[in-house]
Amino acid sequence: MTLEQTACQLGDVRNWTNDGSFIPDWVRMQMSGDVASNGTFLIVTLVGTARVHLGDVVIEHRGQLWSRSPEEVPQLIDGFDAEVSLPIAAIGPGKAAQFGTKSKAGKGRTRGGERKIGFRPPIGKMPSIEWVHTTELSVDQSYQRSIDNEGSRRLIASIAANFDWRLCAPLVVSRRPDGSKVIIDGQHRWAAAVRRGDLLQLPCCLFTYDSPEDEARMFIVANRARKPMNRLDDFHAALAAGDEDALEIQRLVTEAGLRVARNTASTAWKAGEVAFTSSIAAALRRYGPPIVSAALTSIAEAYEARPLTYGASIFGALIKLFANPPEGFDPDDLVPTLRHFDMASLGEIIRGLNGGDTRTAAVHAAILENLSQEKLADSEVPA
Repeated sequence: MTLEQTACQLGDVRNWTNDGSFIPDWVRMQMSGDVASNGTFLIVTLVGTARVHLGDVVIEHRGQLWSRSPEEVPQLIDGFDAEVSLPIAAIGPGKAAQFGTKSKAGKGRTRGGERKIGFRPPIGKMPSIEWVHTTELSVDQSYQRSIDNEGSRRLIASIAANFDWRLCAPLVVSRRPDGSKVIIDGQHRWAAAVRRGDLLQLPCCLFTYDSPEDEARMFIVANRARKPMNRLDDFHAALAAGDEDALEIQRLVTEAGLRVARNTASTAWKAGEVAFTSSIAAALRRYGPPIVSAALTSIAEAYEARPLTYGASIFGALIKLFANPPEGFDPDDLVPTLRHFDMASLGEIIRGLNGGDTRTAAVHAAILENLSQEKLADSEVPA
């Protein structure tokens, strides 16, 4: 059965394949950020943000988006089809069936009269939670990510040096028929414990899988479903934790009359919100608070009451300008000049340019040209 046929049956499914063509509005409305140079982009789903690669199928069902490779689509559609009203099985020995109070109006209905939503039985067997000796654990290199690289070595060394039980979630482990215990998720924590030598056991969630191929599929599903922490989540968490760099950024942004956004989606930004915290942190380390403050204040004055759709590009350009001002530069001329570059104009300047540095350079050049023209026009005015 094709996706189109299934969609007709369900009545509330539509789909689009990412072939590099125009992105439909129903997909674009739930995008997080822009399309990357390789044609991929992020969408907001029920399990967090998901990256849509070229060739992937984006599916909308009841207002929620999903992204799957073509071969995974039938399984997802089967899951939609399973969301039907089913009798709820009894919970525990001898107990009546319900999560809530049974209604007198009819079997399987809630007190308000609405039919409960049932699901197919869970797949697989319940895991066991155990403490496992590190020497009993191993890794299947056929599907696991390699840790023989500089990034993994640094991560393992950092975990080992700063090991904190409060951050050690149970490892996901497969208990194979031969008795071996193979790590599916958590090999960096395991490698750090082995490196230390004094952590002899680790908490593990042990599952039984049908085969190594089934393990590999679960490894892929687990990693695709995991929601990475975006830069703004990271910033606000650091701020709540009292991180000095985050506090300094917050101070500079607030003193300029701006505030840090909570959402990475540009369509959700409100006037006066900045989302380029990584750029601010980099500029702060390189140039110091005065230059960062001057750039942020100029943005606040020039773009008051307007969402900063291209805020990162204009901020980078102003940092370059204040760090290396042209001869005869007068800061008082800057805000009137910036007002010539509304967000639509900035969009035209950086259209087709990839990379933050390239976009920053283009905006910087446009500002310099405008400042030069205004200075020339002033010099030609008769005394």
